Amino acid sequence: MTERYRREAVQTTDAPTPTGPFNQAIRIGPLIFTAGQAGRDRDTGTMGDLAEQTEWALRNLDGILRAAGSTLTQAVKLTIYLRDDQDTAALNEVYRHWFSDPLPARSLVQVSRLKGPEMLVEIEAVAVTT
Repeated sequence: MTERYRREAVQTTDAPTPTGPFNQAIRIGPLIFTAGQAGRDRDTGTMGDLAEQTEWALRNLDGILRAAGSTLTQAVKLTIYLRDDQDTAALNEVYRHWFSDPLPARSLVQVSRLKGPEMLVEIEAVAVTT
């Protein structure tokens, strides 16, 4: 693999520290691939309702992307894991505050169980450097 495509780990205190054997993100060339981010307040560890969790997940992703030389507005693809697809409208309301046209590509997957009973959403992103 050439130096141009060397994988680089991204770590920041602007998002929760991973609790498992993975990095917050990997940067390779102009692309950044984040780990999934729960809607958890990075300072207190608390989780709220779906709107609050969505906001925190997006803030955490933005912090990681900034540490990698990008921002959430440079996201090209998001994958969202949602416990209950009945919450899609509430999720979209928060989502629209973060993104404008052209919106990133997006996959929305309903999952029956996320880590912990209070976890309602997890979001991961692929972005380009600015």
